[in-house]
Amino acid sequence: MFGKIGIFVLIVLLNACASIPQPNGNQLVADKPLEIVTEEQGRSVSRYLDAERLSKISRYALPDIALSLPAENPDISPEQLALISNALNRSICSRLGQYLAADPEASGEAMRVDVSLTGITPTSKSIAGLSAAVDTFVPGPFRIPVGMGAIALDARASNDAGTLAFMRWAKGANPVFNSAKVSSIGDAYALIETFTREFGQLLLQGAGGEEKRPKLPEQEIRANETLCETRFGKVDPVGKGASFLIPLSPEFIDKGKPEAAGDSEDGN
Repeated sequence: MFGKIGIFVLIVLLNACASIPQPNGNQLVADKPLEIVTEEQGRSVSRYLDAERLSKISRYALPDIALSLPAENPDISPEQLALISNALNRSICSRLGQYLAADPEASGEAMRVDVSLTGITPTSKSIAGLSAAVDTFVPGPFRIPVGMGAIALDARASNDAGTLAFMRWAKGANPVFNSAKVSSIGDAYALIETFTREFGQLLLQGAGGEEKRPKLPEQEIRANETLCETRFGKVDPVGKGASFLIPLSPEFIDKGKPEAAGDSEDGN
């Protein structure tokens, strides 16, 4: 009987995603027709892809994305927004760097990625903390399915010849797959990784998700990774691992962009 109840609860939680935020500013202009992939309460995806032109791309510009809030939000500080922006840059840089040559000079033929934050719902820190406390006594994944965060983003990949791909993406946190973190950006930070995985798959493998592009030689991948880490830093692997067990905030495990990288870009 308890097994059936557990299965029922799991099904309920799987379908209890946070509602996606309504876009209220900062949308990128979609200069190509977008195909709707999914449109539901907890997830919305529309996209455009020029697969033929994209398949000829061999270089990518190191991303330089600085997200801005589409509307004033007292629960999210400039420092937290900068942390999300840097995590977005780091993830895009690392994913593309496995297949494409990094181009620090951002030549006209290199693929550039622009991303805009079109909506965000902060995570309730108090409910996230309560979820984490309850989870220590409940076997299996558990999270109270209220007070969860969500994020909406527009992304464009282009070069001097125009748009190569476009994705309008929004997702709410899921109580099973997104563990509680005691931070107002806990869910937004985690969902950034989901977004970059899906956008990266579109750019590197096509709309069907099939493997089309071979990975670079290991030496080139390591060289790209070094560039990404120099520019955007890296997450403490011990802290990241521990965050799966305890509700460590993104601010605790991720120190953001290295100061040296920020100084060099500011010209200091």
